[in-house]
Amino acid sequence: MIKLSITALLLAASVYGGSLSFESGSIKAHTEVFGDSSIDPVFKKATSHFSMGDSVTSLRGSMDVSIGDFVSDNSKRDTNMHETMESDKFPKASFEVKEVVAKGGDNVLLKGTLSLHGISKPLSFEGTLTQDVSKVRIKAKSSIKMSDFGITPPKMVFLTVRDQVDLNVDVVLKR
Repeated sequence: MIKLSITALLLAASVYGGSLSFESGSIKAHTEVFGDSSIDPVFKKATSHFSMGDSVTSLRGSMDVSIGDFVSDNSKRDTNMHETMESDKFPKASFEVKEVVAKGGDNVLLKGTLSLHGISKPLSFEGTLTQDVSKVRIKAKSSIKMSDFGITPPKMVFLTVRDQVDLNVDVVLKR
């Protein structure tokens, strides 16, 4: 009887704890320039290195994206964006979750470090983190300045792309 209880407990722990892998979703960036207000490139692929126990506040780890996978609706703009971000020299960006603060209900604050363009800086995302038996969903927002990461906002003739980039994450991780 005790052996059966321990086995059941270990099986339950394996369902609610352990590693989480990227299943689907996107990480979108938004910035603006006069005359082209919808500059919205997106990542649809990522690699996650997360683990989580039975509580959403136990989420720890990181998610990486390849800068070459960053695409918008304009291939010429994508080429310029990859050049501006020096994707050949800095091929990856990563966000490491160091703390999850519960804010009531499914609302959380994800505190961590963003590594981009060879520079690492503290960053927090505000949003929701929900879970069921087989999946965890993160929907969160934040913003950065390109110049904080050593990236000069591109110019097009007399127009300059806005330095601020709004980030929207909507990813599903599987257990």
